[in-house]
Amino acid sequence: MNKTQKRTSRCPYCRERILIRENPRIGQYLICSACGEEAEIVRLDPIVLDMVYLPDADGNRIEEYEFWDTYWEGA
Repeated sequence: MNKTQKRTSRCPYCRERILIRENPRIGQYLICSACGEEAEIVRLDPIVLDMVYLPDADGNRIEEYEFWDTYWEGA
């Protein structure tokens, strides 16, 4: 990739574009400048952002099926 090329992805919270800096990596957290929420890089090509999930009381990841349904409808 050309170093001057800008990569972006959509914020999973507000759908605004987030600029991805050089050398992105899976698990990297980004903060949306529009809504202030934190998003995580979950895929690199193309770059896909996901909500940052906190574990529930049992340590399990919070269900995300409803989120993905609406996310891909708007993509």
